[in-house]
Formats: sequence, structure tokens, C-alpha cells
Amino acid sequence: MNDIAQYYAILGIKHTASPEATKKAYRNLAKIWHPDRYLNNPLLKEKAEIEIKKINQAYAVIKAYQTENSHNLNIKKTVTQKNNYKSTSKVVKTKNTPEFYYQQGVEYAEAKNYEDALTNFTQAIKLNPDYLEAYQYRGYILSKLGYEYRADAEFKKAHRIKVKNKSKYTPANQYQSQAYTYQQYSTKATKNTQSNNQLKCYHTILAANQAIRCIAIGKNSQAFASANNDPEIKLWQLNNGQRITTLRGHTDAVTCLTMSNSGQTLVSGSQDKTIRFWDLKEKKIIRTLGGYFNGHLNTIVALAISPDNQTLLSCSADKSLKIWDVNRGRETHNISFSAAMTCIAFSPNGQIFCSGGLEPQLRIREIKNGQVIRSINNDGGVLSLAFSPDGNLLATGGFNRCLKLWDITTGKEIYTLQGHSDRVSAVNFSSDGKTLISGSWDKTIKLWNLVTGKKIASVTGHTNKIHAMAIARSALAKPIASDNQTLISGSADQTIKLWRYNF
Repeated sequence: MNDIAQYYAILGIKHTASPEATKKAYRNLAKIWHPDRYLNNPLLKEKAEIEIKKINQAYAVIKAYQTENSHNLNIKKTVTQKNNYKSTSKVVKTKNTPEFYYQQGVEYAEAKNYEDALTNFTQAIKLNPDYLEAYQYRGYILSKLGYEYRADAEFKKAHRIKVKNKSKYTPANQYQSQAYTYQQYSTKATKNTQSNNQLKCYHTILAANQAIRCIAIGKNSQAFASANNDPEIKLWQLNNGQRITTLRGHTDAVTCLTMSNSGQTLVSGSQDKTIRFWDLKEKKIIRTLGGYFNGHLNTIVALAISPDNQTLLSCSADKSLKIWDVNRGRETHNISFSAAMTCIAFSPNGQIFCSGGLEPQLRIREIKNGQVIRSINNDGGVLSLAFSPDGNLLATGGFNRCLKLWDITTGKEIYTLQGHSDRVSAVNFSSDGKTLISGSWDKTIKLWNLVTGKKIASVTGHTNKIHAMAIARSALAKPIASDNQTLISGSADQTIKLWRYNF
């Protein structure tokens, strides 16, 4: 009791504090002692790093302690209600089930008490050697700790069990919603994927137990990045979908990504209100914009980097758009909006950009001063937009389930493309600018001929909402054709799919 009391003292709360009060105290202290607040004061920064470790450890221990006590209390209540007296044998029997140890492991993992989590998952597997989810979660933890070979072995065991018990492994499984895996499985096309000569899935990555929210790739890059609803960023090989590394540095969920054309620098935005630049060769942060004393006041929702890598655009839930000088690492212009912005994009020459969101207008601006050079009236909120390769056209998709094609010079609408049954979350042009590719919450990817304005094909490969798409030249060693390219899509079904297309 004395040991746990010390941890409560670190957070400055009483031993009787509720989980909600504990979390609130932890967050308040974490804000005070976050090292990023003291970047210009080395002494305070060093002290903050020590304090934040103590605070994180205290919170993890207390959370695990509260969870364990809650479980024991629930077990005792259940036994008492059934028997009206204390029955030690029944409590022991409940604790001996593999499900009990699995749940304990999940709770320890969520509290970042990985040692105890691994112990509980191991016990669950001893009691049930075919416990698929325990293998997957154990592999997930080993991967986070850097034990890649051991993690791969866990994922292979899980895959063998899944194949053996295929008929039993369904979405209705009680614990599937809590299973984590980073293992990748090659596939030509799923059973739900319509046959299409122009768009074929050649690889599926089971990425995590969360929806894939954003994807980024450079123009000539052989690697791409993805993010879920957590502070980590995964870097993947384009040719085979193998995970290269995990980038850690944000303190809250990563919400948006953009990558330089060379593929050497990745930029990420987060709910922690910061923007971080990553050197992908060294796998480390090289710059942080924003934080407690400058930058955005709320979650970063969209990013775009100029073709020459000199300028960065950022949109936030604080209803502002900022223009940043990348070399100097400082904000040059701040633009306010009356409604939330959701997306931004540079033109191919980097001289203008467009922003869209819940406002009824699309704003096209000059990059040098942020001045509006054209407003385009749109009849619905915009979730995604993209410039054509020649910079003459703008494509938008949004809540009204339609795609629109606009003439940049005149601001006039060229086409309204209808066919999706839910909001359009992602739009991309093919390299020749003749085909538009759209992804939607209706789970489909559609191809559109921009010469005729007609739909070419509709492909159903994902089993849930599509949140993000990106296009790159294929890095395959032996491409099918010289102009073969790769489309990457991320979905709420917790998968990333790599599609080979040839237009």
C-alpha cells in the first residue's frame, strides 16, 4: 500500500480518487512538465524530462492498480449475489479462464504496463494454445518494444491459427475488436473485389486495431507513411508492404501527413497541436512547429508541402490556416475562417493553393501572401480536393456524395460526377490527368474518365469506410508495364491496400 501511495502522491491525488479524477490529474501535470515547453531552457527541459517520466510511470501503475481492484470487486459482487456468502473456490475458478487473463493483459497494455501484460497473455495462451487474439496482442507489444523477430513469430502463429480455424474466426468473435496485428498478408484481390483490368489489389496490410486515417507518399518515393488514431506513424515499403519502422514523437493522435516529393522528409500533424518534420533516412524528428506558446490552438487537420519543399500549409480545428517558412521554421501568414477547414492542396507549380471545408466557398490563394485570387461557390462541404497534373483543373469531393471538376482559370464547374452512395473522402488524379480516382465512405474506389465525364469502374475491396488514398510511381522490381503505378488506400476496416493500376 505504501508503494502505491507514493504514486498517488506524485499525481497529487488521494488514494480514493476515481479513474476520471486520476486521468485529469495526470493530464494537468503532463501539460505542465512536457519537455517541449522548455526547448529554450536546457536546465528546465532536463528537469521536465525527469518529471514526465515519473508522472507517466505513476499514472500507468495507478491505472493498472485501479483496474485490478475493479476486477476483483466485480468478481466478489458476482459470487456474493449468487451464493450470499464468500466462495473462494468460485473466485479462483473465474481467474483460471484464458479469457480472464486476456482481459487483464489488455488492461495492463492500455496502461503501458507491458511486462505484466505479456505475463497475462502468456498465461492465456498456456490455458488455450489456440488463443488467436492473445498471440496477436503479444506480438503487438513485442513490436512496440522493438523485438521485431519475436513479434513476427507471434504473428505467424496467429496466422496459422486463423487459417486452421477459419470458419470460427468471424467479426462476431467476442474479442476480435481488441486484437492487434502488424502482420502483412499478400493477396491478389479479395473475394469482394470486382475484377478490373485497370485496378488490381496486389497486397493487403493488416495495420492495427484502428481505422487508417491518413497516408502520405513522395512523388518518387519507395516508402509511404500511415497513421491511425494514436501518436505513432508507420513507415512501409511500397513494393511489398513490409513495415520499415515506427516513428514516435507526438504525444497525441496523429491526424494528417504529407511528404516531400523526394520522399526524404515526412511532415505530421497531431491532436497535440504540433507539426513535426521527420528525416526518414535517420528516422528522427528534425523540427517541431507549434506547441504551447505558438502555432495552432487546436488539432491539426490538414497539411500540404510545396513542390520545392520551402513552404508548408497547415489547417487546424481552430478555424485557421497558417503558411510556414520551412527553412526558418516560422509562421509567415495566418488566415482565419468562419467554419472548419478540412483539406488543402498546392498546385503543381507551387504558386497557388486551394483550401476547402465547411464554408460554402473554395478559396484559391497566392502562396506568397495568402491573398484570395478566386472564390468558387460550392453547394456542399468539401472533404477532399486535388489539382490536376497540369494545374488547370481542381477536383473536389465531399458530404453530398458527388465529385465536382472545376476550371481553375474561370472558376466554372465542368462536371458533377455522381455514383457514390456516401461522402467522398479522397480524390486523386492519374499522372496523365485523364482519370480521376475517388474513395468514399461507401467502401468503394471509383475511376472516372475526365474526357467523357463517365464512370469507368467501381472496385469494392475494403469492407468499411475509405478515409485516405495516395498515388505513387510503382517501386516494383518488375512492373507489368512501363507506366505502371501504385494506388494506396486506407480504411476503417483497419487495412491498407496496395493497388496496381495502368491508365
